[in-house]
Amino acid sequence: MRLNSLLVTVIVGNIISLSSFAANASIHSSGNFTSNGQCEAYQSFRKQTNPDNTQLVNNKQYAIKAINKKDFDWVQILIPNASPAMRWVSKSCGTTQFNSDDLTKSSTSTSTSTSTSTSLKTSSKSCDTRNDFDSYVLALTWQPGFCEHVNYKGNKPECTAINDGKLNITNLTLHGLWPNKASCGTKYGYCDRYARLDLSASTIKDIAPWMPNFYYQTKFGEYEWKKHGVCQNLDANDYFLTATKLVEKVDASAIGQFIKANIGNNVSTASFKKNLISHFGANAVDRISLACSQGKYLNEVRLNIGKSFNVNNNLQELLESGPKGRPFYGNCHKKIHIEAAGK
Repeated sequence: MRLNSLLVTVIVGNIISLSSFAANASIHSSGNFTSNGQCEAYQSFRKQTNPDNTQLVNNKQYAIKAINKKDFDWVQILIPNASPAMRWVSKSCGTTQFNSDDLTKSSTSTSTSTSTSTSLKTSSKSCDTRNDFDSYVLALTWQPGFCEHVNYKGNKPECTAINDGKLNITNLTLHGLWPNKASCGTKYGYCDRYARLDLSASTIKDIAPWMPNFYYQTKFGEYEWKKHGVCQNLDANDYFLTATKLVEKVDASAIGQFIKANIGNNVSTASFKKNLISHFGANAVDRISLACSQGKYLNEVRLNIGKSFNVNNNLQELLESGPKGRPFYGNCHKKIHIEAAGK
C-alpha cells in the first residue's frame, strides 16, 4: 500500500507539474515590436522584475521572440544591451507586427482565436504596404510652443537655439506629411524599414526655414522619411519639397496669419475656429485640428487632405479633398496661449 501510495503521489505530482508548465509556457513568435513610449522591460512579467531598470526607447523597433499566450497581453522581445537580453513588455507599450508564418502556426480551431490571428495577420500586411493609403495628414508645428513646453526626448538643436534667442522662428514649420489609412488608425507607416534618406544639398537648404532641424542635422527628417515618407511614391527630394510648399501655403493663409497676429497672447479656440470658417467655410475647417501642450500651449496644427491632392490648389480645395478628422480644438482647452520664441 505504501508503494502504491507513493506511485500515485509521484504520478499526480508530475501531472500537476506538467499542467502548470503547460499553463505558463510561452508561444514562440517572430516579428517586430515598435515601442510607443518608455515602458518597463521585465525579466519576469509575473513578478515584475527588472534587474537593471531597462526601459524601452520610444519609437524603437525590437525583435519579437515570444508571446505569453494566443490571446496575448505580454510580448517577449530582444534588447541586446539589457542583462538578461530577453525581456517581457506589455502589449499596450507598442505595435506588434508578426511574421505571417507564426500567425498561421498559432491559430486554433476556435472562432475567437482564428479571428484574432486573421486580424493580426491582415494588420501586419495592410498597415505597412507602400502606397496603400487613402489620405494625408499635414502636421505643422508652432515651434516656440513646442520647444518650450513639450517634453521631447533627446537633443533638438533648433529648440536650444530658439530658447536661447539665437534662432527666431515666426512661421509654422513642418512636422510631417503623413500618408494615412483610416482602417489603420495611427499605425500606417514603416513601409520600408531599411530606407535611408538621401537629399540634395539644395533641397536641404530649401527645407531648413520650414523644418529648422535641417539647419543643424538631418536626424528628424530621416525619422519622418523612414516612418512616413517611404509609404508614398515620390522620391525623397520631391516629397520634402512638396511638403515645404504646403507649409508655405498654410503659413501664408488665414491659419498662419491668425497665429502670428496673436503671438504672446491668449486666445480662445472658438475665436480661432470662427476666424477660419469665415475664410474657408465650415466644411473645410472640419478637416483642421489643433494640438496643445498641457492643453494650453499651442504646438501643432493638423490638416487632412486627399491622397491625390494638387499642391497648386488653394487651401480650401486641399482641405475639402480630405476626410473629416477629430474636433477642431483637439486636445486644447477653450483658452490657449500662442508662445513667442525664447524663454
